[in-house]
Amino acid sequence: MQFQFIQPHEALKPYIKHYWTMESSTFESDVCERVIPTANVQLMFHYHKPFVVKNNDSTLTHQPKSIISGINNSYFDVSTSGQAGVIAVVFNPTGACHFFRFPLMEVENQSVNLRDIFNKEVMQIEEKICNETLMGRRIEVIEDFLLKKLLPIHNSNLLLIQNSINLIKQNRGQISALELSGKLSVTTKSLERKFSVLLGKTPKQFIKLIRFQEVVLDISRDRNIDLTEYAYRNGYFDQSHFIKDFKNYTGYTPKEFLSLCSCDHLATDFGI
Repeated sequence: MQFQFIQPHEALKPYIKHYWTMESSTFESDVCERVIPTANVQLMFHYHKPFVVKNNDSTLTHQPKSIISGINNSYFDVSTSGQAGVIAVVFNPTGACHFFRFPLMEVENQSVNLRDIFNKEVMQIEEKICNETLMGRRIEVIEDFLLKKLLPIHNSNLLLIQNSINLIKQNRGQISALELSGKLSVTTKSLERKFSVLLGKTPKQFIKLIRFQEVVLDISRDRNIDLTEYAYRNGYFDQSHFIKDFKNYTGYTPKEFLSLCSCDHLATDFGI
């Protein structure tokens, strides 16, 4: 299996964090991965067999050829099924709203077929990507599509959201929604509406995601301290609450996560 991160074109860097690509051949065993939440909306374009998703009721479904995935609250499992090839577009937290003219809460906790949004245009993009043999050319096809869809937003709401994100990250997710709105001199209801439209999560949900990311990065950097210390460093005063939150996001306890999951890409994925 080949996996790599690729930087976007200069014109798209304000909106897109990176692309990641994954390829596996028909001669390799199927690969199963647990997908844990990030704070980023993503697009995925499959040019070989799409991933198989294991649903909460244990049924299996194939992903569409191209999808938009909103920010999730929980984990899910995907696996390859024969030859796989996929390119993912990972938006910055405030990046996706410049390309999609609907409230991003509409794709919260979902993976939606891009054909349902852009119809035949996406079918043409899918065909072009599948016909290309070089990764660079596939990326160019996607970037041409994105540049045509780019309608930059320039207003005070977006600046407010960006300032909110900066505060949340500076506090490592250890700030309440009420404290956040107070620092920004805005009502909690107003901030919640803006977050839901432009990010797809409420401030409270986004804060919890950032704290979770900080916890995972903390664990991946230092595997030799006990759970009580991890909990204390990340604003938990109750170890059982810490473990419960972690398990809701990953399906594993912290110890299980460390033994079962690779932490190689966490710094790039989470970008904190």
